[in-house]
This record gives sequence, structure tokens and C-alpha cells, in this order.
Amino acid sequence: MKPHTLRDLMIACLLRQLEAKGPSVPVIPAGGDLLWKWFMALHRTRQTGFSGPEPIRYGEIEAYNRLMGEGIEPRHITILLAMDHAYLDAIHQRRAPVPDGVKKLAPVSSTPITAGTIDAMFGG
Repeated sequence: MKPHTLRDLMIACLLRQLEAKGPSVPVIPAGGDLLWKWFMALHRTRQTGFSGPEPIRYGEIEAYNRLMGEGIEPRHITILLAMDHAYLDAIHQRRAPVPDGVKKLAPVSSTPITAGTIDAMFGG
């Protein structure tokens, strides 16, 4: 079935970006430029917990809208949250399942810790 609503088209665009092998320029559907801009801005504020990225919160959307004066309406929020749900589903599906009885350890970064990294994390 071919996507036909702006919501469906934006989700399809996001999933194509997630499946891309390497950097690519998104083909944003007509009428979706602001939604893409807002989603990317909100995505950058996303918190990460022990189980991976957390959903974009209503408070983040409200704060972004108030600070940036973007005029985000409830219909836009519905699409942004649908895009976020699709993003989280895609990210969680990438994880390899852990067999029963096996403890899963948190991923370890391959980036070495430097003074600059500490400053970036704790403000130096």
C-alpha cells in the first residue's frame, strides 16, 4: 500500500533515511519541510536512557514551540509523535535479541576519554 497522508509520507521519508547506507539528502514530501525541521531539532534534544533513546516529550515540543515561535499546532504534534514512534521502533528493531538467561551489558564506546570529552560532558 502506498502512503497517502502527510503523516505516512513523513514516516516513510524518515525510515528511508534510517535505512540509507551512508549520508544522504532526504527527499521530503511537499508540505513536510517544517515538520522535518522540527523533528530534527527535537531529535537533537532527545534524552538517552539505559535502554536507548527515549521518546520526545510533550514538554520538549512545547518549549521548542514557545522559544522558537514556530506555531506548531496539535495536528503537527500528532505527526511529530508518529515520526518519533517510527524512529524508536526502527532503532529498537536493530538490536540483536538477547537469549534467555544471558545478561546484556551496556554498549561501550570506542572513543577514548580525553580532557575535551570530560569538559563537554560536565562543562569545563
